[in-house]
Amino acid sequence: MIPAFIDKNKLPHKPGVYIFKDRSGKILYVGKAIDLITRVSSYFSGRPPLRVSSMVWQIDQVETIIVESELEALILEANLIKKYLPPFNIRLTDDKDYLYIKITKEDFPRVVIARKKDLEDSLKYFGPFPSGRTVKETLKHLRKIFPWCQMGDKKSNKTRQRPCFYYHLNLCPGSCIGKVDKSEYRKNIYRLALLLEGKKENLVTSLQQEMVLDADKQRFEEAAKIKKTIAGIEYLTQVNRTQSYLENPNFLEDEREISLLQLQKDLNLGKLPERIEGYDISNIQGENATGSMVVLTDGEVDKSQYRKFKILISGKPNDYAMHQEMMQRRLKHLEWPMPDLIIIDGGRGQVRTVKQELDKKGIKVPIYGLAKRLEWLYPPEGEIVKLSKRSLSLRLLQKLRDESHRFALSYHRKLRDKILVS
Repeated sequence: MIPAFIDKNKLPHKPGVYIFKDRSGKILYVGKAIDLITRVSSYFSGRPPLRVSSMVWQIDQVETIIVESELEALILEANLIKKYLPPFNIRLTDDKDYLYIKITKEDFPRVVIARKKDLEDSLKYFGPFPSGRTVKETLKHLRKIFPWCQMGDKKSNKTRQRPCFYYHLNLCPGSCIGKVDKSEYRKNIYRLALLLEGKKENLVTSLQQEMVLDADKQRFEEAAKIKKTIAGIEYLTQVNRTQSYLENPNFLEDEREISLLQLQKDLNLGKLPERIEGYDISNIQGENATGSMVVLTDGEVDKSQYRKFKILISGKPNDYAMHQEMMQRRLKHLEWPMPDLIIIDGGRGQVRTVKQELDKKGIKVPIYGLAKRLEWLYPPEGEIVKLSKRSLSLRLLQKLRDESHRFALSYHRKLRDKILVS
């Protein structure tokens, strides 16, 4: 049971970091959680171990920082522990040394987990991290983008007949069998180091220039690899926002508010889009077609408002007619709140089709299509809206569009699998 002095409104079912403080405001412990309320509640339920109970009776305040992913929580926790050195973080790890990510000083550098006493011969190192799980989780994500070999110089050569196990998983570039030379391998490690140092913008700019050069010289395979690397870096960008959370615990909430204000300005909306609905269709040649409605409330994913539709029309694939049917059925539900903005995964044709259904009901809601190829916004009429690729408003709409696509596809697969089983 959560004590009365803890504000339950600050403990949502979301990932984040929690900070226990005593009566004087001194930080006792910093922890991370996939689900904040479940994790914090666990300290006050049942009989905790003696080493934990000695901390629990001192807790008088709990602060939380909400983030967007477990990985982000892991990195933020490490930085807060490094900054404040809470006494119970040290005690609860049995006085063990913190862990680091170490790049070895070799012709073909390895990326390994190390303790402080093992860092003297490092080419570079990063940390400290509070737990082995933190380091392993971070490296697991990074290795998919920047493959490296763990065999070192002694076993990395051109005479080996068989590649290492990780080569088959695309997690090793093949230095173990001479598939990549020293300079190319070290270039990849250098990119990894730049990202860990927080120099993401410099790295991406350099990669983009290299990609354009490869494309100009018709080295399309190399250009495609770099494009994939850039996409991976963008996926992990949230890791580099740790400093923003350290400076402002309400960073995520503030960013959402700024996104909505920017979106209102960019689209010249009459009011702040507090409720945004996104729609998408998923089908294979018209079979088992499904539709999805996902919702952002105050800029945040609101899964309680999600709705899915099994499309009833059959025959040849007709994206326009499917969107039309979905909107007709959505508008029958008067108990569902009306949105301030509608985003369709598609172009002007789909948008016009959906708007016709809104017009029949006399409903005036701004509506745009977000086309994936160029990420432009298509109104029913008038000029296309081209938002900056780095704008928070576009990122907000991309999150909505991608979530609507994921939700529609997952329902489509569920229906398809049910038919295959039967």
